[in-house]
Amino acid sequence: MRRGLFAATLLLAIACATAPSKRIGVAVFEAPLDGSPMPEGCRLLLSHPPVDMNELQMTGSKDPFHAERERAAAAGGNVLLVRSMLIVPRQDYNCPAASPITNCPPSEGYWARVVFEDYACSDAAKAALPSTKPR
Repeated sequence: MRRGLFAATLLLAIACATAPSKRIGVAVFEAPLDGSPMPEGCRLLLSHPPVDMNELQMTGSKDPFHAERERAAAAGGNVLLVRSMLIVPRQDYNCPAASPITNCPPSEGYWARVVFEDYACSDAAKAALPSTKPR
C-alpha cells in the first residue's frame, strides 16, 4: 500500500514539475521583415535565423508562437518580435481571402519568411512598440 502511495506521489510531483507555465510573461509584437528598428529602451538578446512558415502555423492556433515565447523568456527577454515578409500569397481559388485559414486546406494559405527576435524592453519601450501585422 505504501509503495503504491509513494509511486502515485512521485508521478504527481513529476507531472507538476513538467507542467507548462500558463503565463510566460513575453509579449508578442509583429512587424514587417524590413521594418524599423526597435525603440530605445529595448535591448536585442537574440536574433534567430529566418524560417519559412505557412499561414496556418502563424495564425491557426490561439498561441502560435508559444515555443518562441518560451525561448525568449529563457534568454531573459520580455518581448518577442516576429518580423515577416510574404513570399507566397494565399491561393484565392480554393480559399477566399475573407475565409479564416482554419476553414481552408492548409496548403492554400500564404507563406512568409519569418525572423524571431528576443528583446529585453523597459515598460515605456514596450508601450511604443508597433502592433502592425505583417501581411
